Amino acid sequence: MIGIMAVMGIRNGRAAAGAGHLLDMIRNQRARTRSELVRASGMARATVENRLTGLLEAGYIVYGAGSPQAPSVGRPAEVFEFNHQSGVILAAELGPEHCQVAVTDLAAGILAATGGPVDMESGPEQVLRQVGEHFTTALGLADKAVAEVRAVALAVPGTVETATSRINAPTMMSRWYEFDLRDFFADRFSGIPVFVENDAHVMALGEQRKQWPDTADLLMVNAGMSIGSGLVLGGRLFRGSLGAAGDIGHLNRGGGRVCRCGSVGCLETDAAGWAIARDLRSMDRGARTAADIVALTRAGDADAVALVRQAGRAIGAVVADLVGVLNPSVVTVGGALVEARDTLLAGIREAVYARSHPLSTRDLRISHSLLGADAGLVGAATLASEQLLAPEAIDAQLSRL
Repeated sequence: MIGIMAVMGIRNGRAAAGAGHLLDMIRNQRARTRSELVRASGMARATVENRLTGLLEAGYIVYGAGSPQAPSVGRPAEVFEFNHQSGVILAAELGPEHCQVAVTDLAAGILAATGGPVDMESGPEQVLRQVGEHFTTALGLADKAVAEVRAVALAVPGTVETATSRINAPTMMSRWYEFDLRDFFADRFSGIPVFVENDAHVMALGEQRKQWPDTADLLMVNAGMSIGSGLVLGGRLFRGSLGAAGDIGHLNRGGGRVCRCGSVGCLETDAAGWAIARDLRSMDRGARTAADIVALTRAGDADAVALVRQAGRAIGAVVADLVGVLNPSVVTVGGALVEARDTLLAGIREAVYARSHPLSTRDLRISHSLLGADAGLVGAATLASEQLLAPEAIDAQLSRL
């Protein structure tokens, strides 16, 4: 691995403006040889050569399999590849009672993962210390050093304000409000960027990039103890003006039940895991967690099946509204409750197809998350990778060295 400091031998300015654009084309395989890069970029051949040399020395690209290591008359054209092993990302997904962490390469491929129980109500300092311990364990499992870390990415169960990357007015995480999560890791990972995003948002991004790359418009529903959603529109993660897009769990759907947020009639009061567990306990079932609900459903418990199916219909009614407004190509459902796969999805499909315009559902695919339990980790790492490797970020980084 060639870390950030390993590129100090590059002459200042050698790989500045345009290097990130070339890397982006190589990484997405739009152009991979010098001739292709010259044609696609519109840069002079000498400029392309100069920028490629900088990217090679920085470790961002390598020669492809079978490529000669130096140009020569009559030899095959050199093919360049993105070096996804040139650093690692630490990703964490936090849930109400559990966290998962992973070490990934720069293409969001998971190298090692671990995790454990957490109590989000204990406050950010305690939980993030546990996350840091899991990071240490995961680095050891992946045989990677702290010096190889290029970014930290956190997926959190709350609305994240885009401008500050802080959780804003959390429903069940009052002690996390306005806490600076990025600053917490600053001492240990000095100079390393920390990215914070809502869990459903990154799940949508990871699912679209890894499983539906030819689909520009995707809606992800995160159905667990709480309910949220993420949107990729036109191939870009859609956060809204401030970061609050996708908060479907607290849309008012009528009814008189009081939500955990203090409002009345939220979608969550009928469809979230906490509400299903509440209703099951009133029927003398010992359900406390999403895993309890899934276990009862899979065992064929009639009450659990009925409640999960009804939750699917309630979620589907909201999804139908979004399908009518946004007309996505794919609706994918993740989160802990999706393990009750057939029951939950059947309810969602029933409502969507019954309520939506035939044209908007003609080619619509409604599926469980293909990334499954890894969706949050892969999505968080993907978010960090795309920020790190954005053309302007690469140009800025290399021009400083």
